Amino acid sequence: MPVSLPTPDQLKRIAEKMNLSLTDADVTSFLGLMKPSIDGYNVVDQLPDNLPPVKYPRTPGYRPQPAENKHNAWYYKSKIEGAPQGKLKGKRVVIKDNVMVAGVPMMNGA
Repeated sequence: MPVSLPTPDQLKRIAEKMNLSLTDADVTSFLGLMKPSIDGYNVVDQLPDNLPPVKYPRTPGYRPQPAENKHNAWYYKSKIEGAPQGKLKGKRVVIKDNVMVAGVPMMNGA
């Protein structure tokens, strides 16, 4: 979904809500600083996803409830059987939530 640059009035209203006073020159400057980032986002947004095919079946997954996730360590849990052979066969691994896994939501964990 494309992102639009705020209008000068929108930017002034946002600044006022945050108890900031912006001059017209400030608004013009901030909009000029924002524009390249917003333009760049919109270019990336238009690129095709080019997602690789899913090689191994997986469960749809779920968001674990607090009783199962007492340290808030899991964003989402899913099970992928993987290859029938190899060094990781039969092993349980965890993938950080900023790594894309087909069909599993990303959180971009910090």
